This record gives sequence, structure tokens and C-alpha cells, in this order.
Amino acid sequence: MNEVYTDSSVALLLQRLQSTLGNCLVVADENWANVNWGLVRNTDQRSIHLISNRYDIAKSASTAGIDAYFNDFDFLALEPQSFDTVLFRVAKERATSHHVINNAAGLLRLNGQLILTGEKNDGLKTYVKQASKLFSDKASAEKNGAHYLASVQLHQQDAPALDDKNYAQTRPIKTCDGLSLESKPGIFGWDKIDRGSAYLIEHLPQFLGRYAEPPTTLLDLGCGYGYLSMKASQQGFMQITGTDNNAAALSATAKNFQQLDIDNLLIAGDAGDQINGRFDTVLCNPPFHQGFSVDGDMAVKFLSATKRLLNRSGQALFVVNNFIPLEQKAKAYFRYIDVLANNGSFKLVALAHQPVKN
Repeated sequence: MNEVYTDSSVALLLQRLQSTLGNCLVVADENWANVNWGLVRNTDQRSIHLISNRYDIAKSASTAGIDAYFNDFDFLALEPQSFDTVLFRVAKERATSHHVINNAAGLLRLNGQLILTGEKNDGLKTYVKQASKLFSDKASAEKNGAHYLASVQLHQQDAPALDDKNYAQTRPIKTCDGLSLESKPGIFGWDKIDRGSAYLIEHLPQFLGRYAEPPTTLLDLGCGYGYLSMKASQQGFMQITGTDNNAAALSATAKNFQQLDIDNLLIAGDAGDQINGRFDTVLCNPPFHQGFSVDGDMAVKFLSATKRLLNRSGQALFVVNNFIPLEQKAKAYFRYIDVLANNGSFKLVALAHQPVKN
């Protein structure tokens, strides 16, 4: 395939998929973001299914004719013991990987194979050892440059399931101000308050003071588990909308939004692509820190979405790492751009179409 991948382990799986027969399940997280699904085809000898916790990946695969599910790796909709092969590039979080390996044991037919890839630093060898014990197999990982691939065959499942920390369940996280929030594995930085988000909230009253009239509608663009929304709800907004690309984030935010006594809405989408309304305020802590190229499409995606979704008199506030030249990129989308604060690690960039109150 003449496709450029951000992750060579995914490329290994796609190469293996070309020669795989039978009923195949691809388990795809953010590592699969750049795959051209139009090149991944079903044949008379191979049927490909996909489950992803990323809205954009599931949508792209479905558009290419692949049977795709978007959810937080909830495998209950899939028929047990119905797959010949499950393909999984191990996740960054151990709980996620354990959850997928446990479920693969129930989804595979007898003598079916779980194909695992990842780097040494991902713990791939450990996962292969654990899966082999669970599947009553003796598999080993083959080295391909800096990446490894292993095929673990299901003989019988005698060993206890791997500890996935109750992956599917949300759980309370500690906050310094007593705010009651829930989060879960599968969300970036799920078990703590993101320092950039906390910095934005610290300066939110200053930002809102720039409005001639108090804003009433808020969009949390890339809401994560809803921290910005929940804190901003204390500032007098009448309606709050959250959107995210990640199914785990949407699950946790839904729990947190239940506390709000104002109008609220939660929408799955890729950088707000499923939203048609306009808002007085957009808050955003974009996922540039997750390995996405600042010079690529990610900055363009979030800035162009903000331009489309912001009222003419509205304002947006982004928090980004200090080294990211967001204010330079924003010049193509906004006339009024201000760096409101900079603590050496993060900066707050305010965007507007019209002059704002000083």
C-alpha cells in the first residue's frame, strides 16, 4: 500500500490483513487515524469488521464499505466465537489493552488468532506473554525494526482474565476544588486534571470580561471528560454543548453533564463536524500534545471549525503548549488574536472576528 502511516505497527497489521482469510475484526484506536480505508477491502475469502473508539476512524471505514462500530470498545454487539482473526495494535494504556485481549478470547473461534503489534516500549512482549497464558498458547513476538508482531492462537481459556481495572466503568477523580467529576481509562490524561485546562479555567473570568454582554452559549470543542464545561457552567452560561471524537470521553462527559441544571447537549464528532449551530463562546484544549503534527491538518481542523461555529460577535479561547505557534496559524481564520496569558509552559490564545472590549 502506498499510504503514509504515523504508526509502523499499524502498517504491519495492514500487511498481515492482506493475507488473512475468514472473518476478521480490526480493533482501532487513535494509532489508526491516517489509514486509507479505501485500500482495505473485503474479498470473497475475507470479511473485515472494525470497532473503534474514534468517531473519525469508524466513519472513514464505514464510508469505505467496512462494517464499522463506533463505541468505547464495547464488544457486546458482536457475536461470540464468530471471528477467525482479531487484529490489535496495543494501546498506550494497559487497562485498554487488557480489556481488548480479554474480549478477543471470547470473540475468537477455537484455533482463531489474535494478532498483536507494538513497540518494545509499549510492553508488547509482556502482552504477548499474558495473551499466550490466557489462550493456552506459547507465542513469541517477531521483531520488525523497532516494532514487533505476534500471533496468539486460542486453544482454550483456562487462565483468569487480565486485570483491566474495570475498563468500562467511569470512576470519580480528585479535584482541588471539590468538583465532582467522573472519568475512565481510554481518555487522554483520564485520571487527573489537565494542567492546560486548569490554566484556562484560572483565566476564564478575565476572558469573559472581554465581552460587552455576558455570553450565554458555550461550545466545549474536544471536551474530554468535560472538565472545561463543568467549570464554565459556574460562569452564567444558559446552554453548554460538548463534542469529542473519543467514545470514552463522551461516556464520561455524559455522566458529568447529568449534574448540570442548565441546557446541555453532547455530540459525537471530529472537531465539531457534526455541529451546525453557532455559539457565543468556544473553549478548546486541542489534542496537539497527543503526537499530532502542529504543522499538519490538526491545527487547521480546529481553527476552521471554530471560525464556522463562532457567532460573529463571539470569542474563542484556546490553551496550547507554549511552543505551538497557534496565533500565527490563526491569522488565516481570525482578525483579532490575543495571547491573554503565558506561564512558560502554556499560553492562552483568544480569537475573535470583531473588536473586543479591553
